[in-house]
Amino acid sequence: MKRMSRTTTLVRAVVAALVTTALVTTALGTVGAPAVAATAAPAATSISIRPLQPSVTPGESGVIAGNLQVEGASPADRPVDLEAQAAGEQVFTPIGTATTGDKGGVRLTVAPEVTTRYRWHYAGADDAKPRYSGVAVIRVHAPSHPAHRLPTTLSIRAMRPVVGADGTGVVRGNLRVNRFHLRGKYVVLLARTTPGGNWQYRNGQRTDRDGLVSFRVRPASPTAYRLAFAGTSRFRPVRSGTVQIGVRQVVSILAEPRRVDPGGSSVVSGTVTYSASPVAGVSVDLVSKTVRPKTAWAIAETATTAADGSVSFTVTPATASRYRLRAHAAAGLPGGVSRVVEIGVRAPSSLSIRGRDVPRGLAVTGQLRAQRHPVKGALVTLQTYDAGTATWTVVDHARTARNGTVRFVRPSAPGTDYRLGYAARRFAASTSATLTD
Repeated sequence: MKRMSRTTTLVRAVVAALVTTALVTTALGTVGAPAVAATAAPAATSISIRPLQPSVTPGESGVIAGNLQVEGASPADRPVDLEAQAAGEQVFTPIGTATTGDKGGVRLTVAPEVTTRYRWHYAGADDAKPRYSGVAVIRVHAPSHPAHRLPTTLSIRAMRPVVGADGTGVVRGNLRVNRFHLRGKYVVLLARTTPGGNWQYRNGQRTDRDGLVSFRVRPASPTAYRLAFAGTSRFRPVRSGTVQIGVRQVVSILAEPRRVDPGGSSVVSGTVTYSASPVAGVSVDLVSKTVRPKTAWAIAETATTAADGSVSFTVTPATASRYRLRAHAAAGLPGGVSRVVEIGVRAPSSLSIRGRDVPRGLAVTGQLRAQRHPVKGALVTLQTYDAGTATWTVVDHARTARNGTVRFVRPSAPGTDYRLGYAARRFAASTSATLTD
């Protein structure tokens, strides 16, 4: 019995020690293990909904209001989609987007043709979870029953499979009932950027006399589009098929400096990206033309983008010229073109100089000319030469008169060298000859 008691006591001591170690490890963490920073989870959200007009007649409008709240964060300036499910439809369709106010309030005006169910959809953000509201109903007192409504068809077509050089594309559709076009009916454009993702409202438009709608789109990444018609008391709701529009490589451009002296150089640089990611190893043409009527674009030089998608060219334009960058299509990515930048070339200038003895010393005068005319109001400096440092030093400055002349008077200093200088602004920089006192 004593041996058993000792064994039991020993086991209990070991268990107690292990429990204590576990508790200490749990409370303080394992010694020597790095601390793991907790990532803040998105906050909980809630969104309410209510119709300000529970019922309307065909042609009347109503207002759907709501309020978004984010736990521990501001609800202001957050986009919220309004989705609708008209009588006879099986799914909700985004029909508009509103932005929350300072206290989270949101509202949109709707004009249902038939009894319609509505709900708000907040897609979420880094600091807030997504959320659907409840469902609100606006009843429409229509004489015809939804089951008697005429079936409709809605076609869709993308004018280009890839956006144009200006970054835009066009989506068109046609709403019909049998062989007849439906005029004046509201059709919405829906889009999504990921397969299986939620369709989001992009725009809305009424059909023209031929039942046509046309939307100009600016996708930042490959995007799928479809059209939807919510129906009316006479016509059934319908959705189109889907079309895909790809995007081109985005080419930025920058020229620095934008004005140069004759014979001077500038750097034209840019970056090539696709879906906000840099594109490395793609060939880029520098295309240029002079700023003159009836001049054509021509390839001046070609280079390859670096790992960060950047590319640069050094140019020395003889006259004012325009430049743009053009990325080649590569690895399945459509090519892209930048906007146009212009680099001006300053007109050459000239400075004369002469000296004359006056009672106060030496009068140094000169005239600044450019494009065969005197230059008025230009800043001209008087400089002296320091033989010890072999440098020219500015000792005075003045602006030219209306005839382009400038005058300085210096105390007599035999052997002193003078010259006049003009720093480039409107015209190219220039310096005069040297005058010795």
